[in-house]
Amino acid sequence: MSDVVFYVTAHTDDALLFRGEGLFTDLHTAGVRTVQILLTADDAGRTDGWWEAHEAACVESLAGTLTPGTPTSARVPVNGHPIQRFTGPTWALYALRLPDGNVDGNGFPSTGNLTLGKLRRAEIPSLPAIDGSTTYDSWDDLVTTVRGIVTSQRGTMRPWVNTADHDRTLNPGDHPDHYATADAVLELAAADDLDRLWWVSYDVVNRPANLAGYAHDIKWFLFRLYGWTMDHRMGTPPNEEEWGWWGARSYARTEHAG
Repeated sequence: MSDVVFYVTAHTDDALLFRGEGLFTDLHTAGVRTVQILLTADDAGRTDGWWEAHEAACVESLAGTLTPGTPTSARVPVNGHPIQRFTGPTWALYALRLPDGNVDGNGFPSTGNLTLGKLRRAEIPSLPAIDGSTTYDSWDDLVTTVRGIVTSQRGTMRPWVNTADHDRTLNPGDHPDHYATADAVLELAAADDLDRLWWVSYDVVNRPANLAGYAHDIKWFLFRLYGWTMDHRMGTPPNEEEWGWWGARSYARTEHAG
């Protein structure tokens, strides 16, 4: 048992689609603080309010059953970078708002084709947040910032960190942003004494459905909270096609520190 659980994700709906039943359980477990660290803005190269709606939907999925009214919102300094943080009584969301890398990992022209993967491979010297709030000068700068968030939020017991699996064999065909996020977690997890849960992302569509009953329903509920906000903000209803691919499936492995 841990008193803090982290979800480190590339996109606003990753935790919902690939580990939503675990996220719901952590959010509703007494004595547990749930912290999501969101690396990209999930902007899809759009400048029409799309990423802002996704971020609001992510906040709603965390707060909807727990926090009446509006969650607290503030810019907080971490490793010299101003980070947008949303908080409720038992949860927090840190949004770094970096550019979405696109499914091919090459990014979008509207954000200069800059991506997490390119920063990871040192193909670009720096990566700015899409809202102009800050710029990360290197991959190490980004990983150190994520580490700073983890350090500031960890409790008295060894925390769990949940993210997409970094192993390209166990988690094949994943989004390049997912892999880059997993690589960041891989770098900090062992050094920072974190237990890890690595989930499979896109490839679960090729595996048998393994969620039913309560586990299926709580995952579906968070997905719907997210979708209702997107529908309200952008006129985009819940993505039933994506739910059909991934909703009834959840595959993961655990790895303990040491």
